[in-house]
Amino acid sequence: MTGSRGRGGGVSGGGVVSRRRWRLSLVLSVVLALVVAGVGVLATGRASGEVARSGAGAQTFKVDVDGHNPAANEAFIAYFPSVVRVHPGDTVVFKMVGNGEPHTVTLGTTTNTLLAAFEKLTPAQQNNPPKSIIALDAKVPNLFPNGPGDAVQSAANPCFVTSGAPPAKGRCPKVAQPDFTGQETFYNSGWLNSNQKFTVHLASGIAPGTYRFMCALHREGMTGKIVVVPQSAPVASPAAQFAAGQKTLKGIEAKLTRAVGLLRQGKPPIPVTLPGENVVLAGSGQPGAGGAITEFGPKVVHIQVGDSVTWWMIGPHSVTFDSTKTNDDIRRTAPDGTVHINPAALAPAGGPGEPAKAPTGGTQAHPKFVVVASSSWNGKGFHSSGVFGNSDPPTIEGYKLTFTKAGKYKYICTVHDNMKGEVDVG
Repeated sequence: MTGSRGRGGGVSGGGVVSRRRWRLSLVLSVVLALVVAGVGVLATGRASGEVARSGAGAQTFKVDVDGHNPAANEAFIAYFPSVVRVHPGDTVVFKMVGNGEPHTVTLGTTTNTLLAAFEKLTPAQQNNPPKSIIALDAKVPNLFPNGPGDAVQSAANPCFVTSGAPPAKGRCPKVAQPDFTGQETFYNSGWLNSNQKFTVHLASGIAPGTYRFMCALHREGMTGKIVVVPQSAPVASPAAQFAAGQKTLKGIEAKLTRAVGLLRQGKPPIPVTLPGENVVLAGSGQPGAGGAITEFGPKVVHIQVGDSVTWWMIGPHSVTFDSTKTNDDIRRTAPDGTVHINPAALAPAGGPGEPAKAPTGGTQAHPKFVVVASSSWNGKGFHSSGVFGNSDPPTIEGYKLTFTKAGKYKYICTVHDNMKGEVDVG
């Protein structure tokens, strides 16, 4: 598998409010919302590269959805930059550059009202929001349901609703994407594919103000702002604003460097010993970094026939052998163009997968490691753990597989592109 096809997906989602959190790493927590909030480039004075409209014509601004580090397979719950300062009539182009972690760009008055209210809460309130915020959050469709089922179609597909609520079931009516006026109740990209662009043309008559957006999966933990200012007010150039976002991304990548090195040795970023023999870490991170490493470490494991390998799942991952194009990606596009969850890539095959309820116990500093699913494999046919969605501190879930035949077996994660490993059985 390569990242060029564009794979992604998940089993459960939501944000701080809904508590259906798409967990990424050992370290992604509510602190992430604060990290993301500092990514933007909203400036108050006229700095280098700032220009007023002064007849220069409309400009196009770029925003990366997630990030890409060529030195390591990583995922980022953020937009880069997370704040763009523009004029009426300008264009903002969002580009999905991640490695499969599911994202949307979701605007509209329902989103703006929710995020404006959420920003006023204290950190303690954000962790345990009042009913009023929960009610506002419920008005913005989640990308995934709270439990089994298909992706929510109004969130998974492009949707533009000028008034009223988007459909509770089924997709939104197909309409041409309008210019964004800021008055639409729901203005949504849908579940973005790899390298897909979502272009938002701002109406020439849009009122100056702040227009907030978020990911319909990661919710209040992944947000941004389009700040529209009067034509006479200065804004930094598109290149300068994009560069500021990339600088923030590079800073996060640098914080993950140590954890990447440890992961590739099969070691976590905190001083704990992984139990069991022939252990592999599926994902990792670094406390306070604001990103996640989506690799298997060590990448290659050498064992004997009859031995087992135990994968400790840090975030939403699968261990999938002998996949094909029908079951290697949990994002599926139907013949009619609508986007759905792919059950074949989501569910376990050849043995049990993650139980419905995660075990309890442990702490963030001293997590509890529990093997929750075990099976054996003779090296023939499709075999998968299915996607583990509940595994994060304080409890780390393990998947154990016994190999009964010699061979070299390559495997992937069906959620994240380029997350690959190999088991050599001698």
